[in-house]
Amino acid sequence: MIKKLYSAVILLSLAAPAMVVAAEKAASDVEVHGIAELGARTVNEHNDSALFQEFRELEDAVFGQVQLDAFMGAYHLQLDADIQGVDDQSYQIKGGDYGNFKYTFNYDEMRHNYTFDAITPFTGVGSKHLVATPDDPTTWTKFDYEVEHQNYGGEIELSLHSPFYINIGADKQKQNDLRPYSISGFFDFKETPEPISNNTDNLHLKGGYLGESLSASLTGSLSSFNNDNRYLYSGLFTNDNIAVLPPDNDYNKLTADLAWRHLPINSVLALSGSVAHLKNDVKLSNIGLSAADFTNLNRTKFTGDIDYTNAAIALTSQPLAKLDSKIYYRYTDKDNSSSVIAFGSDPADPSTNADLLMSYQQDDAGIDLTYRLPYKTKAEAGYEYLKKDRSSRAGGDEVVPTETTKDDSVYVQLKNNTLDWMTAKVRYKHLERNSDELGAPTPFYYQDQSQDQWKLGFDFSPVESVDLGLDFTYKNIDYDHSIDTRQNDKRRDVYFDATWRATKIATLTGFAGFEKVDTDANRITDSADPINSSLTQAINDDFWAYGLAANVAATDKLTFNLSWQYQESDGEVSFGDVGNNVNFGIGLPLEDIKNSDDYTKKQLGAKAIYAFDPKLKITLGYLYEKFEYKDINYQNYTNVVDSSTYYSGLYANPNYEANIGYLVASYGF
Repeated sequence: MIKKLYSAVILLSLAAPAMVVAAEKAASDVEVHGIAELGARTVNEHNDSALFQEFRELEDAVFGQVQLDAFMGAYHLQLDADIQGVDDQSYQIKGGDYGNFKYTFNYDEMRHNYTFDAITPFTGVGSKHLVATPDDPTTWTKFDYEVEHQNYGGEIELSLHSPFYINIGADKQKQNDLRPYSISGFFDFKETPEPISNNTDNLHLKGGYLGESLSASLTGSLSSFNNDNRYLYSGLFTNDNIAVLPPDNDYNKLTADLAWRHLPINSVLALSGSVAHLKNDVKLSNIGLSAADFTNLNRTKFTGDIDYTNAAIALTSQPLAKLDSKIYYRYTDKDNSSSVIAFGSDPADPSTNADLLMSYQQDDAGIDLTYRLPYKTKAEAGYEYLKKDRSSRAGGDEVVPTETTKDDSVYVQLKNNTLDWMTAKVRYKHLERNSDELGAPTPFYYQDQSQDQWKLGFDFSPVESVDLGLDFTYKNIDYDHSIDTRQNDKRRDVYFDATWRATKIATLTGFAGFEKVDTDANRITDSADPINSSLTQAINDDFWAYGLAANVAATDKLTFNLSWQYQESDGEVSFGDVGNNVNFGIGLPLEDIKNSDDYTKKQLGAKAIYAFDPKLKITLGYLYEKFEYKDINYQNYTNVVDSSTYYSGLYANPNYEANIGYLVASYGF
């Protein structure tokens, strides 16, 4: 409660000086305008669902907002303050003197709620050492999965009325509390509370030149990540299972940009390049272990060492009066020189992390053309070639190529607005991916594929009071040579929206949409035969949504807003046999799943706005939300599956029904 009052005091203290300045505006050279809002809300939600407040804070609270713009000659100041709750607020101050300097300072915080009232057999929640006592769930520790995010910083730029400028900025990002983590061992704790306490410090320095024909800049960036928790022990005893958490790391980057304008045929040449380096160290001593805890370990310190190199060039031109063109090339290289760790009981053939140390080189080139045809028609076309060579450290210190993919994609688009009351647009894109011969199993996104995508859109205004819109998208991906993974992915979206200005006092709007996703895949269930699939899997998702809203000005001072939205998702997973494998090679038949990621969401909003005068208005509002979720993973949910598998209740109670009432006073100046 104290923090809520403190936030309200901050809000009023920010707004009050602006109101005073506004009142004295006629007697000064300062121009001030903005808006200040102060409100209160009450929330009734019985289930205490974290999903209802996943990225927002909706509790009984005093809240408000201040937006302020002040001008005095060339000097300007902008203030934005938004306080929605105890852990959901942001502040930003921007200002400067035109052509001389400018600055920005900001602070924001947000809480990410995963699950309220989770339970765990572990004691020591919030620490790096968790000890389980799983016998009696009624004695388990109760806690919340939630992470608080804070970010604050600012930057200053000086130009001093010259084409040269310098910009320096810094910010800090902080995370705290608990996040779900999964640790598997002899005892399988599916959801373990990972202690979160880390921060990232960022600093950048940029210098540049901004001329009429030439602009250039050079930017140096430093970033340091520090984690107070480098490991997590959990189990029936203190050191049963260990998880190595994100280590401290340092990242630095140097970027150069140049743009040269007013070249022949109205050309602009843009060049950019950057080099970056990421490094971290993890020692056994950092996680409370020694070499004696491992067999044939080749080193006791892991060094992460990754270099990034980027370069790009683009030339935009107008070779003909009606033709615009863009030619570009981009190069990216990731070089992973991190330590190869060898371990295991056989010194002659140890296990290693070498195949996880991935590098790649990417070349991306293309051309885009735009031609203005008769009858207000614009034609666009383009081609892009992208080649990506991937490699790993499977050869120890020697880099070994793994996969190469080559993408060829083309697109064409036509847009016409010959008729004053209609705009039409159609777009087609085709992508062809060719891969090397890949082993199995291999992720589907590396596989050969053919992709076709159509987009069709219309905007109508048949009469002055009516606006209509229709959009259709079709996308189909065939994985031509895939055996052990995804075979086909088909998506169709249709959306329609309408606005009707029925009278001078009433406006009606609405939309309706439908999305359908069909995915087919082959699945391997026999590890002795990893090439031939044992079963087929079809995933079908249908999504519907519609909404209606009305805005009615009952009098010159009183306005009513009403809105209704509905969403429904229906997912299904079905299985098919391959050959005569009746039991799919896993010893039992599989039943089709009817409730896969199914949900409905309803939202009703109503508010009345009364304007006492052009500056002061009062809003009384009501919001109703209801969410119902059904999925086989949460059917007959229990915290204890068997004598060695435990769940904490993560996402187990997503359903909610909430009623929210609020009253807001707004003052404009």
